[in-house]
Amino acid sequence: MANTAADLILYNARVITLDDNQPEAELVAIKDNKILGIGGNDSLWLFQGARTRLINCKGKTIIPGFNDAHCHPLSFAATLLYVDCSPVVTKNISEIQALIRQKAEKLPKGKWVRAAQYDEYYLTDKRPPNRWELDEASPNHPAILVHRSGNICVLNSLALSLLNIARDTPNPQGGYIGREKDTGEPDGLIAGRNEQVEKGVPPLDEEEIEQGVRLAVQEYLSYGITSLQDTSWTNDLHHWKTLRLFKERGILPLRVSMLAGSDALEEFKNSGLLMGCGNNQLRIGGVKIALDESTGCPHPPQEELNHHAFKAHKAGFQLALHVNDVHTLQTALASLDFVLRQIPRPDHRHRLEHCAVCPPGLLRRLKTTGAIVVTQPPFLYYHGENYIKTVSPDKFNWLYPLRSFHRQGIKVAASSDSPMVPCSPLAGIYAAVTRKVKTGQALAPQEGLSPLEALRMYTIQAAYVSFEETAKGTISPGKLADLVVLSADPTQVAPEEVKEIKVMLTIIDGKVEWERGV
Repeated sequence: MANTAADLILYNARVITLDDNQPEAELVAIKDNKILGIGGNDSLWLFQGARTRLINCKGKTIIPGFNDAHCHPLSFAATLLYVDCSPVVTKNISEIQALIRQKAEKLPKGKWVRAAQYDEYYLTDKRPPNRWELDEASPNHPAILVHRSGNICVLNSLALSLLNIARDTPNPQGGYIGREKDTGEPDGLIAGRNEQVEKGVPPLDEEEIEQGVRLAVQEYLSYGITSLQDTSWTNDLHHWKTLRLFKERGILPLRVSMLAGSDALEEFKNSGLLMGCGNNQLRIGGVKIALDESTGCPHPPQEELNHHAFKAHKAGFQLALHVNDVHTLQTALASLDFVLRQIPRPDHRHRLEHCAVCPPGLLRRLKTTGAIVVTQPPFLYYHGENYIKTVSPDKFNWLYPLRSFHRQGIKVAASSDSPMVPCSPLAGIYAAVTRKVKTGQALAPQEGLSPLEALRMYTIQAAYVSFEETAKGTISPGKLADLVVLSADPTQVAPEEVKEIKVMLTIIDGKVEWERGV
């Protein structure tokens, strides 16, 4: 018994295993970092030893650990150190100015002021602040205010000067510089890709990054997230080494599958870091390629996209194509058709990131590519009011059409895209089921899923998209012991109550990493 006894047993629980061989149980036994066995409460004696720790779950629910299949953990960590200008905190530009002013007054002259999470849709002004309004708040400090999407920012005059962005600075490829109509002077708004901003704004120092990561880890754990898929298109070798360092120092207990940015593909190949390299704590995923049409000009154009996609596909990488509208989706599907004609690969599991808009006419074509959709159901809840104002009601069923994906047999993994919205998977499950926005209106409710189907998107299907379904995603003997204890069963409570469920324990590798208490 000594060699087979569990280190930890959670019992008296409702266990949703998501394993078709044994869908439910009352007990989970863990040894080392793996699941030793599952069963009824009457099987406890089979796994208990003299040193086994017992946790009585008192009827609470155990599920596999949540896997956020598309997020930006280091950006999230940085955002937690920025001035919070989110809609919950600020209602107008004056309030944004006040917060930036307060921060600037505490910093040495010349130090950058960083603020984030503003969204002009929720401001009474219905527009972003401009450079001169940021100047009023921060005249002696360069200031950057990042939109909650992460794709837009506003700079004050000092920041523009330091980054050499002036009247005669052309729009970069895939980017846009906002300008005054009369003078052509930059108004501070920067949209899309801009190398001057990406390379010119000094990064946080190591101590600040560590502080942010520690905060982000606690946030993720409090939501029951045990695995992350880092999908930032800027991910390079330095980013990989940073994550590895945090792993080695024990700061980052969550498992991470990191996608490489397409610009860094050769760098990874030359370092011998190919698809799947690493281990179950930190591994290389696919290659992220961002498609963008926000500036009115598709970037990259089809031929260039095909070139980048083919290089990554030929090297054995999974593709992760960022698509957010109908045109970029069509472009991405054409690129997938192209690379798969050149080099067929049966189990490629190429990814379509976001796929926020998919008209019915493209569903069958999407299915034929064999691509997996990695989408963000919580956007329906957090951004739904904006969709109501900007999308024609007859096209609500084009937004995150989860039921249509399911009906077509298209695999879907779910995510938060944090820091774009709060990273709560339970809020995402609520949105996937009810399709309700914050005000209570449902957008095309016929596209909703059952709670169990939604739960699978955040667990086994998220593991599948990163080729890790044999190691995690279900509560099965031999799989990694990544579990979450919830206050209630999301598949049994009323749909309105799902987002109110509390995470009680988060377990990674058989260790309790976060607890509210059971």
